[in-house]
Amino acid sequence: MGLSQKTKVGFILKKLVFFLVCLILLVFIWFKTENLIKNNLNTLENKSDYIFKKENDVYAHLKVQGTNIDYPIAQHPVDDQYYLSHDIDHLKTIYGAIFTEKINKKDFKDPATIVYGHSTYDGSMFGSLEWFEASDFFNKNKKIEISTQNEKIDYEIFSAYSYTDDHLIDSFNLTDRTSISDYFQKIKKFSEDLQGNYRDISYSDSDKLLILSTCDIKNNERRFVVHAKEIKRVLVKDISKAK
Repeated sequence: MGLSQKTKVGFILKKLVFFLVCLILLVFIWFKTENLIKNNLNTLENKSDYIFKKENDVYAHLKVQGTNIDYPIAQHPVDDQYYLSHDIDHLKTIYGAIFTEKINKKDFKDPATIVYGHSTYDGSMFGSLEWFEASDFFNKNKKIEISTQNEKIDYEIFSAYSYTDDHLIDSFNLTDRTSISDYFQKIKKFSEDLQGNYRDISYSDSDKLLILSTCDIKNNERRFVVHAKEIKRVLVKDISKAK
């Protein structure tokens, strides 16, 4: 009888030790997994920083709600046409890259900044920009986000239409801040006259415009343009504090 009790006690102790070992192992695995997730999140958050450091021409990242547009933005120091035929790794490609011209500074504080990209049949680059031609899509998707090394900038989309291939900054003198209010009025009229999409939005000469421009896939002599107004600008360090 005594031996039987000792056997039972030994068996219980073994089970207890096994349970404790399993518990310690699970806690260790959980801790390692938690650290791995945090490291992966930090890697994703710093992905743009990596791109900025790797390639000097890349200075921002663009994301447009509801579309496939989620790309770095480049600006060549000399040739405004360069990124029509090269990617950000300087390899020749028909897709080119998403880019701005030298007329725009890289801080997105100009009265109007135009970002260019090719329209493609597979939906890459600015191939999904013309989705804003559909009223339902336009009404549902309003947000554009641009990230730089120092700031995160939010924009609200308020118009989309097909226009001539005139250079908008030159044609409407958009380097001059006093021209902005007048251009806002023209945008509304163009949207109506050209059967585009428009939503009423307040504006003043101090507002900053972001214009996304791509070739009109239905007519190569025209361009499809989406206009957005800056609504919020936050320093990256402030975003980190908020987290």
